Amino acid sequence: MKVLNCYGEKDFRMEEAQKPGISDNELLIEMLYCSLCGSDIIKIFDPLLKKPDVYGHEIVGRVAETGQKVKKFKKGDIVVAAHHIPCGDCTYCRHGNHTMCDGFKKTNIYPGGFSQYIRLSEKHINNTTFKLPDGFDLLKALFIEPLACCIRAMDRIDRLPGDVVSITGAGAIGILFLLLLKLEDLKVVVIDMDRQRLDIARQLGADLVIDPADHEKPVGQRIKSRYANGIDSAILTVTNQYTLSDTLSFIRPGGNINIFGMSEKNSIIPFDFGKVYKNELTIKSTYSATPDTLARAFKLIISGKIDPSYLVSDVFPLSEFKKGLDLTLERKIYKAFYKL
Repeated sequence: MKVLNCYGEKDFRMEEAQKPGISDNELLIEMLYCSLCGSDIIKIFDPLLKKPDVYGHEIVGRVAETGQKVKKFKKGDIVVAAHHIPCGDCTYCRHGNHTMCDGFKKTNIYPGGFSQYIRLSEKHINNTTFKLPDGFDLLKALFIEPLACCIRAMDRIDRLPGDVVSITGAGAIGILFLLLLKLEDLKVVVIDMDRQRLDIARQLGADLVIDPADHEKPVGQRIKSRYANGIDSAILTVTNQYTLSDTLSFIRPGGNINIFGMSEKNSIIPFDFGKVYKNELTIKSTYSATPDTLARAFKLIISGKIDPSYLVSDVFPLSEFKKGLDLTLERKIYKAFYKL
């Protein structure tokens, strides 16, 4: 079978690999589409990770083989699947920290999403794999896993009806957060330096959009001129010294900050803990999704309550992987989609 091996940040090779075998409790799916996640990009550029490796985990595939004991799916079914599963019983899971579970970190699809065939374990079948309705737009289905990550972040944000929430970063994740927040009829401020993406955010219901570079007044002053108390909750899909500093200038006393996206290269940031202490700010981070949030995301997208159509772009052959990666890094597309 064909796989895309990453040897380095500029070295991607289509190569032949052995087709995975399956046990009686497993599935083999043929990849139809796989999209590029921000976490894939981090791995590609991380020199400390062992390479070559096959990345990709946002997958839609056709069931090619079923183990004899598998009853949930049959050959030919079109499914969407995610890659990690918590054990549900450890101290992390019992405290709601499912993505810190050792089992969560060890489980994965094999060999990866950017592969012709992918093996799904019994745990994947039972927890993170969903059959898609006939005729459903498969590219939309690729947003189920990232939406599930956003839903988990929302679960960790205290909020009341009428709250004002800011989103820093209007990429694919920022837009998914916007759609979720507008489902609750919350007021949303979107902050980004890309005018085209801000225009799309406005079309999708953002109450206020801000480009930090296009005005003499600081971001905090502009937000407080509209919302005098400041922002109730802030979601950072881009976290650095500038976005965090801005957030501290407009978050209200007692407000919530959720760190969703973090650059490993710039993870040490000077921080005013005095302001956090005196203003009783709550800071949480969110990493990945759970079987519960995947199921909820599946329902929201299949029902059409969340429509990620604005985020869908052209599909690239897997042999042109770097073209899609470059366009993503250049912010010319929200997300790269691939097929063989």
